[in-house]
Amino acid sequence: MAPSQRTPHLVHTFYTQRWLMVESRALGMIYWGSLAFMGVWTIVQLLMSNGYVERHRPEVSVNFWQDKAVDGNWWYQNEEVPAYCDHKYYWGSGTEWGSEKVACVDPSTKPRSTFFYQDVTTASVATSIAYGTEWESNDIRLYKDMEKVTLAFQPSYWTNYETADIHGCKAYDLDGKEVRSRVLSLYPTRNASSATWQERDEYLILSLEDILGAAGRGFDDIGGEGAMLRLQGVELVAHFDVRNYHIPFHPSSEIECTVHFKVLRDQFTLVKRFYQYDEEVAVQYGIKVRVVSTGSIGYPCLRSFFETLVVGLGGLALAQTIVDFVAQFIHPHKVAINKASVDMLTLDRDDAPTKPEKPKDPEAKKNE
Repeated sequence: MAPSQRTPHLVHTFYTQRWLMVESRALGMIYWGSLAFMGVWTIVQLLMSNGYVERHRPEVSVNFWQDKAVDGNWWYQNEEVPAYCDHKYYWGSGTEWGSEKVACVDPSTKPRSTFFYQDVTTASVATSIAYGTEWESNDIRLYKDMEKVTLAFQPSYWTNYETADIHGCKAYDLDGKEVRSRVLSLYPTRNASSATWQERDEYLILSLEDILGAAGRGFDDIGGEGAMLRLQGVELVAHFDVRNYHIPFHPSSEIECTVHFKVLRDQFTLVKRFYQYDEEVAVQYGIKVRVVSTGSIGYPCLRSFFETLVVGLGGLALAQTIVDFVAQFIHPHKVAINKASVDMLTLDRDDAPTKPEKPKDPEAKKNE
């Protein structure tokens, strides 16, 4: 059988790229629209979404401590008796837990008492104490002006590449308004006046009143169990969001830290139990702040840059494949398109160029 009459085997065939111009309004719009879309997408990923960085989710840990009260003293100085003192409260319809006169006690008069507690993700501040058991007590007292005491937040994070402290965190309330840190008012001479705001506002320091206000509540609000929040306490969530390389057209590695507070549980919030041997003798209630975190820390990476480019080029190739599929299998003139776009070429050993023979030596020819 002549080489031109052989039937090609599928495994032995391949296709070369061949430019074929097809005049079709619909396919032209699909083709150029796809090219424009993938081109814009690639630019957006590289410039607006900073597609050249490798992103990691940071694990955030916060260290807490009690700081000065809002007036600059360790405990808030107020000689007046607040209006919330000496009020009546009973839990439920009975009289097992409650008092006709919930008195106030000044925490500064109890130097050996503990009011602040913390662990890796939680800070608790006692605002009241009930002498007795959790279910039976008629001696209940409020810690006076505890809302004026401040709580300091020192956040840090770690990724696969680094561990670092986070400076300049900013807190916001439910309306998106910034709740300013009290570090400058408590420490007006902190560092030099020429230092940047981030350096001077090193840690986030907020009063308990600030924290509860950022969550949309107040200490004198009535909670879910019919008591003022300063008596029953409340559990809050402090949401730390830590990220960089997140602003379009702004390739900055500077870390932005934002904090939002929300109410998690509106009920009696137990802070600490006290025992004498194995018998419960007192229970503290108060504000409990739990830390949760989200975020994205980016590091410039050539691999991420080329991955974004490859995805963009792959999208262009996919668009070309879709156009070719429509043209060759769906278009009304698919027969003419296929005839113009595909030519059969069979290669055989007979088509290979032959090596020219070397001319014989005249002497050897004469001897023959």
